[in-house]
Amino acid sequence: MNTPKHTISISNKVSNEEIKYYKKELGGIADLYFLNGLSAEDQAEKLKKSNILIARNPTIELPEVKDRAFNGIRFIQLLSAGFDHLDFSRFPQETIVAGNMGAYAIPMAEHGVGMILSLAKNLGQRHEEMKQGEFNQFGSSSTLIDQKVCGIIGFGGIGKRIARIMESAFNCQIFAINTSGESTEPTDWIGKLDQLDYLLSKTDFIVITIPLTAQTENLIGHSELAKMKENAILVNLARGQIIDEEPLYQKLKSTPTFKAAIDAWWIEPFFVNEFKLSFPFLDLPNVLGSPHNSAMVDGVLLHSSKVGIPNVKKYINTGKAERLLDLSDHKKFY
Repeated sequence: MNTPKHTISISNKVSNEEIKYYKKELGGIADLYFLNGLSAEDQAEKLKKSNILIARNPTIELPEVKDRAFNGIRFIQLLSAGFDHLDFSRFPQETIVAGNMGAYAIPMAEHGVGMILSLAKNLGQRHEEMKQGEFNQFGSSSTLIDQKVCGIIGFGGIGKRIARIMESAFNCQIFAINTSGESTEPTDWIGKLDQLDYLLSKTDFIVITIPLTAQTENLIGHSELAKMKENAILVNLARGQIIDEEPLYQKLKSTPTFKAAIDAWWIEPFFVNEFKLSFPFLDLPNVLGSPHNSAMVDGVLLHSSKVGIPNVKKYINTGKAERLLDLSDHKKFY
């Protein structure tokens, strides 16, 4: 007796190259529906026939589909690393969800280190001065990165990659925070979230790569910012809501030697279809901003599929999957 085929709906926009990859890897073991560009009615019809959903952000990708269309979905493979943007109440309680952690570690780590370098060397400010005819060779020094302390809040794939770069290229000490307070990756110090104050007070460069959850919302506020060095560089590659927006702005405005690089913002298009700031961060000379594009390099979307699709195949073949999300601390933020 033949094993029944699975049916998979793919809600994210896919290139021709990605479609070929999906068909090659999954076509023999599942029926595939590509939902992007279809009417809400057609999307719902195909979802009702599916037991697996592959998506980056189903809230944005399927805005008009009613919750009942997801009743048959038993496994969701996200192609995004984060999951704070999802309303899991839309899906059946028994649905299991897998993340795509690690898929974007290399480009995001490069981006984060690049931000540290740019702020430490005052590259943006010197460039703007030269546009105004100033040749400020000796008047304002930059920061030496060599042998400083780099703190990483969230020691997963991205954080570990940053640690390797900062340690090997710049002889930095590595202080890290994760959920267990342990890691097989070499560090000079590692602790849990309840030891955050120690990391903040001892580090020169602080990079946030931790997921946004109910526990990490506003993790960095007035008290935490006050514990950081006056000349520290804070980099946020994770989610805007991990830092309390107003205290960060006030700290940057009142302390010119303190700098921040922001890739992840509080209100941005991936989540709510607009970019909006409550405070004029981008007017400050000690702020470097990027449009949450730290992961966006050539070929990254196909690469993220190549990380996620083997997990779908494992689920189809064994009923089990990797990188399953613990939703006990989940809260929808958008």
